[in-house]
Amino acid sequence: MKGKALGLGALVTAVLTSATPAAAQELELGTWTGLMSPPQGEGVPVTYQVARTAGDLSIVMNNVQLGDIPFTDPRLEGDQLTFWWEPGTRVDCTLSRQASGAFEGSCSAGNGEGAITMVPPTE
Repeated sequence: MKGKALGLGALVTAVLTSATPAAAQELELGTWTGLMSPPQGEGVPVTYQVARTAGDLSIVMNNVQLGDIPFTDPRLEGDQLTFWWEPGTRVDCTLSRQASGAFEGSCSAGNGEGAITMVPPTE
C-alpha cells in the first residue's frame, strides 16, 4: 500500500511539474510587427515593443503617424491577449494566438470595431 501511495505521489508530481499553466505562458520579448485597422479605415503597419517593466508585461504600439501608444493592462491568459488604450475613446482589444505564433483579433470602441495583428520577432 505504501509503495502504491509513493508511486501515485510521484506521478501526480510529474504531471503537475510538466504541465505549463496557461497564465505562465509568455510573449516573446522584442519588436513585433503587424497591422492596426481602425473602424471604417485602412490597415496601417505598426510595430510593438514587448517588454517586461518591473516584472509586468509591457506593450507599446508605434506608427510614424500615430507615435507611441502604450497598451494599458496587457494580460496573456492561455492563448488570449487582452489590453486597452485610450486615444480619446477607450479601445478594448482581445487577440487570439494563431498556430503561427502571431496574435489576431478585434478592438472595439464606441465608434465600431477594428482589428489588430501582432507577428512575433523573427530570429
